[in-house]
Amino acid sequence: MPAKTQDIKEILNRTDNLYEAAMVIAKRARQINEELYQKKRDRQILEELEGGYEEDLLQMEHEEKEPEEQYLEDENPVVMAIEEFYQDKLSFHYETQRR
Repeated sequence: MPAKTQDIKEILNRTDNLYEAAMVIAKRARQINEELYQKKRDRQILEELEGGYEEDLLQMEHEEKEPEEQYLEDENPVVMAIEEFYQDKLSFHYETQRR
C-alpha cells in the first residue's frame, strides 16, 4: 500500500510542530519495519529448522512468482505509522540532556 499525500492542516491540528510530527512518524516507521523484518526472519529460521524451507525452494522453482507481488502484499511501515499517529497511538518524550 503506497503512502498518500498528507494534509498538513490535519497534522498541525494534532501537534504544534510539523517537523516534530514527521520525526516521530519516521522513527515509528523504522521501528515497524524492523519488527516486520524480524518476524520474516524468524519465520525463515523456523522453516529451515523444520526442513520445510527446502521444499518451498523446490516449489518456487516450479512456480513463477513475481517478486513484486510480495511487496504489494506487505503493508507499508510509513502508512502504518501515519495511521497510528492519526489514531493518537503514538506518544513520545524528550530525553534529558547529559552534561
